[in-house]
Amino acid sequence: MAVRRRQTCERGSVSYLRRAARERFGFDPDRPLVVGCSRLVPRKGFDVLLRAVAGLDDVQVAIVGRGRDHDRLTRLAASVGPRARLLGRVDDVDLPAVYGMADVFSMLCRDRWGGLEAEGFGIVFLEAAACAVPALAGRSGGAHEAVLDGETGLVVEPRDVAGVRHALTRLLGDEALRDRLGRAARTRAEAEFSYDALAARLAPVAAGDLSLLR
Repeated sequence: MAVRRRQTCERGSVSYLRRAARERFGFDPDRPLVVGCSRLVPRKGFDVLLRAVAGLDDVQVAIVGRGRDHDRLTRLAASVGPRARLLGRVDDVDLPAVYGMADVFSMLCRDRWGGLEAEGFGIVFLEAAACAVPALAGRSGGAHEAVLDGETGLVVEPRDVAGVRHALTRLLGDEALRDRLGRAARTRAEAEFSYDALAARLAPVAAGDLSLLR
């Protein structure tokens, strides 16, 4: 899973770029914003995110994507009010702006069917990381490999609404923590998951050295 160069975004002009993106997508530029992006299916945990944000008076949430859980999530978002919105599908060219306008990225992925259905890895976490946005992830499958708990974001129990709310409060209330986690996330995304880094890692395999696969 590689981070594409066109999906990276610089944070040096974050204030201007973030305000512009938030205004473009209809969010208040001066209020905290959590962004989620994925297929809209129950396993991705956006229902828990909406319930958690419902208890945080000033926090906005944007959910990007399509899927069979759309109607249920729309009803949940309506119960939160106008600060929660489903944006539908966003063009790839606009994804850096969507990730970059977030204070926190969140996908509270969870296991289903006794663990038979779990998160494989979570490329969206790396796309957010490429924009230096810290992530709040649910503990499922390989999500804890995409988000290093306490280093590039936080990993929580995905069904614990109160725990998720506490984690959001911690992140949104501490700009220095968000900055540290976001910078570490971007550094890791570039160092370990760029096309160049993955190509170098796989070059021995392409040359016939299969020791990496053992």
